[in-house]
Amino acid sequence: MRSSYTTLMQSKYFSPAFNSAIFDGPVRIYFAQFHEALALKIYFLIQQKLTTELAAAKDRAKASGANILVMIYPTGDSFELSFESCPVKGPLEVEKWNEDVVMGLRGPIEDEHMDFFVETLRLTMENWRPAELLRSVTPAEL
Repeated sequence: MRSSYTTLMQSKYFSPAFNSAIFDGPVRIYFAQFHEALALKIYFLIQQKLTTELAAAKDRAKASGANILVMIYPTGDSFELSFESCPVKGPLEVEKWNEDVVMGLRGPIEDEHMDFFVETLRLTMENWRPAELLRSVTPAEL
């Protein structure tokens, strides 16, 4: 993460309820302990369904130091405090934060929205281009 953990804790995205995390390369899943089963389910879905995208994201993260932060908010209210400008009342929101990307889940995501979550994360990983990585590419490489 380009920003320090302290910076994340002081950002609008952090919730005091986040007392647990799962790190897998560039993907950082933050959650309250009582959402551990959901966080593990998300982790295993990423491992099973996004293998190629995760490998590419790991290369980008290694080159740039940036990450994709998946925040499982404990309630809809805590989600709305972090994504107050989001006009849509859907199950998740994605925002760029410095060189990182934050994907916030509006409370525990229901199974019926899991495919939508995985596809959104797939697109996020595919389109994620940290600036540091872009600066390291020379014009001859383009």
